[in-house]
Amino acid sequence: MKQIYFFIATMFVGTIATAQVKMPVQAAKDAKTSNINSEAPTQAARAVFWSHDCNIDNCGDWSFDNGALEVGAPWTGIDINFSCTTDGPSGPYNQWAGGSGDGTAASAMNSTTSANGLIIVDSDLFGADANYDANWVENCWFQTAMPIDCSTHPYVSISLETRYRCWDNGASDDSEKCLIEVSRDGVNWPSIDSWDEASGTVDYGDGVMVPSRKEVFPGFETSDTSDNPSLLEFDITEAAGSQGTVYVRFRWSGTWGYSWEIDDIKVYDTPANDTRIDNYVSYTDFERTGYYEYGAWAQSQIPADLAAGAKVYNVGYDYQTNVTLEVNANGVVASSEAINLDYTTSDTLSVAYMPTGLGTVTVDYTLSAAMADENPSNNTASQSFEVTDLTWGRDDGIPTNSAPGDGTDDYIAVSLFDIVEDVVIYAIDVAIMDGSETGTSVITHLFDGLDDTFLVDQYGGILQSSDEFDIIAGNTNAEGEPVTTWYTFVFQNPFMASAGDWLGAGFEHYGGSNVQYGESKFTADNTAYIYGPFGAGSAYDWYYTNEVPMVRLNLDPNAVNTISEEQVNTTGFQMFPGFPNPTNGITRVQFRLDRASDVTFEVRDITGKIVFSRDMGTQAPGYNSISIDASDFAAGAYTYTLTVNGERATDRLMVK
Repeated sequence: MKQIYFFIATMFVGTIATAQVKMPVQAAKDAKTSNINSEAPTQAARAVFWSHDCNIDNCGDWSFDNGALEVGAPWTGIDINFSCTTDGPSGPYNQWAGGSGDGTAASAMNSTTSANGLIIVDSDLFGADANYDANWVENCWFQTAMPIDCSTHPYVSISLETRYRCWDNGASDDSEKCLIEVSRDGVNWPSIDSWDEASGTVDYGDGVMVPSRKEVFPGFETSDTSDNPSLLEFDITEAAGSQGTVYVRFRWSGTWGYSWEIDDIKVYDTPANDTRIDNYVSYTDFERTGYYEYGAWAQSQIPADLAAGAKVYNVGYDYQTNVTLEVNANGVVASSEAINLDYTTSDTLSVAYMPTGLGTVTVDYTLSAAMADENPSNNTASQSFEVTDLTWGRDDGIPTNSAPGDGTDDYIAVSLFDIVEDVVIYAIDVAIMDGSETGTSVITHLFDGLDDTFLVDQYGGILQSSDEFDIIAGNTNAEGEPVTTWYTFVFQNPFMASAGDWLGAGFEHYGGSNVQYGESKFTADNTAYIYGPFGAGSAYDWYYTNEVPMVRLNLDPNAVNTISEEQVNTTGFQMFPGFPNPTNGITRVQFRLDRASDVTFEVRDITGKIVFSRDMGTQAPGYNSISIDASDFAAGAYTYTLTVNGERATDRLMVK
């Protein structure tokens, strides 16, 4: 997997180096992220004494302003603002948030009460509307219109649900800041001579410098993205503890960036003892091991060093000792090493485990510490997956939605697989969704993820392909229900995969009629892909998707095709699919004549231009063939047509 991250980084650097103006342009592989990344976080039981759900009907509870009138400041005249809305970002580069880049809004973040509103600064939209100079500096904020009384609360924390993507003008120079600021009088605020949290102190007249600023996303660099949403908590005791008058401000400063969304703000008594399982649990500890989370995991491909991981976080003001993660996998219990956590610090704990047989594996996580936890409700989590023998998929068997949104597009959807032990792959299985049109031709491919052209060329890295098939009626699946029919595409020759291989299982639709496949559970960036016209201006390229395409590897030596092999039958002759297909060399097309016939053959590219033709004259009855040398063809899709006594039969040829 390191190769793909390197590839994405290389492409991104190249984009910036050749740009005339540094703009928040996504790396091409970024743009197909989904708008469904994770569920709203579970809020712990808190002693909340002030809250606001950012309901658009109560927008008057906030005061909005910017630094446009501050003469001499770098943001003079830049009147960007936060706003109340029910939408997500609308700017031209909102594909990262699930948008289309055409000016329509992406879905709002998945906060607990996003349906009734949230507050957003859409720097991307402002920059586009203002015919933006990327060197401008933005500075805007919103704050409580009325003070919060913290006089009876000696320890005070604030939490928010939020989503943010960083740009930093392409330089990762820490030029963007998302800040929470506190004032005891609504007049004196942290200095804006510097945005550093350390410099965010205020003297309220007694000579004491009071820390009054928190940076919400410290360390974020260009293209870093928060979870959707992140539940973040900050202790503001030094500024707010035991104070009768407290104002809270959320400030954005940066150059032309993406957006920052905020919702469900709470102010509460900081607990003394509160550790929690944070927003990362993984039954493969993916972030540290790189092992994909397979929903249907072939037993032969489970690594010997399998471990589950969880991020743990201390939000209590007391130092926590003996913090331990326990993992229970179908009754087999193991624990992590114990660690200590200071206030507002986090770590990831992992626990080795191993499934004991076929069937469902439920992994239960429990966090504990030496001191009794004041909010134990956020100390547990659970995940599950299936251990299988002959089917291997990244998905969990239940399609959450049909993809792509426009099923008439031509596309290739790919799920990636790491080969742990040598294995024979006999077929590819695909969950095709309701509404797909009967009679539409589809095909599957097996990709070599280590090939230099993989995710560069449309057909880069193809190892082999199945035959082409037509969709038949009644074999599709409904969203939200377990898949009942997998289309099986058997390879003419089984593929012998070796330990260390990195393979992509791909499903291709040529476009025109509607065909959609199932997408399943959330997956991390750059682990599943789709090729097609999904960029700005309908640009064709490879894009990553955060929902796994339901395209599986089939390890069954007795696998059979779900549907019949496509053959083009006409009166007096029959044409068979070319082989090999795809090709970058010689492909042979066989046909059978019922009687002696006049035969011509031609190949056209996607523009309709003839790139190869031959008048074969009169051919004898029986089996005949013609060979096509595609070594000089550009990579892409072609059609070939056999004409017999004036009747035509056409099929698809792919050149890699």
